[in-house]
Amino acid sequence: MNRKLILIFLLAIVQISWAQDCDFEIRNLSNILNGKSQLIDKSQYDKIVEISEEFVDFKPTSEIELTKKYPEIFKLKDSCYTFSANPNIGIGIKTPELKACKYLLKEKGYSNYEFKGTYCGNALIEITGYESWGFLSVDLKNGLTCFTMGKPLTSDGETAISHSNYYGEEEIALTDLKTKEQYVIGIEGWRTMESKVLNNRYYLKLESEFQTDCEKEIKYLKVEIKN
Repeated sequence: MNRKLILIFLLAIVQISWAQDCDFEIRNLSNILNGKSQLIDKSQYDKIVEISEEFVDFKPTSEIELTKKYPEIFKLKDSCYTFSANPNIGIGIKTPELKACKYLLKEKGYSNYEFKGTYCGNALIEITGYESWGFLSVDLKNGLTCFTMGKPLTSDGETAISHSNYYGEEEIALTDLKTKEQYVIGIEGWRTMESKVLNNRYYLKLESEFQTDCEKEIKYLKVEIKN
């Protein structure tokens, strides 16, 4: 009898664990910006289609052009550019600086960067490393910089949304482009399929992935700064 009770107990634990793995759970990685995210239904998401604002395009600008025009911001030393940043332990920025480096050395590891262009008063630099990637947005007025795993998208030049998937966890970041403060969340087992914006609110369509034992689902998420 005791063995049967133990078996039933263990099966219950497994079922609960499986159910939790299939849930849509938002992990808060950083909330310096005081943002919020809320699940919405499909009908609310669909209403945004016809009145969605356009995302601002990036203007291609080379590394040479930017270093010549902003020598006080872009200073190359030991194969690295160093920029001031807001420390944020939640997403791995533990010092008040961010770097874009280019080297392939055994003692340092692999690191590379590419200047992608400018947008809304920011330079965009793509950085890559061993099992890491992302983008730096560098303010061309003061050099203040933030990191996003995905390419930032903006419609008004004030806030930007970005998303990228890191080994099964979708990382979504809402960034204030002036202060570089961020609201960053992670959602395990989901991937952003598309995003739209209206009146400084961002709407994301996500699909469940990487969960082989779970049914495929679609969820809709609204991300914004709290009033």
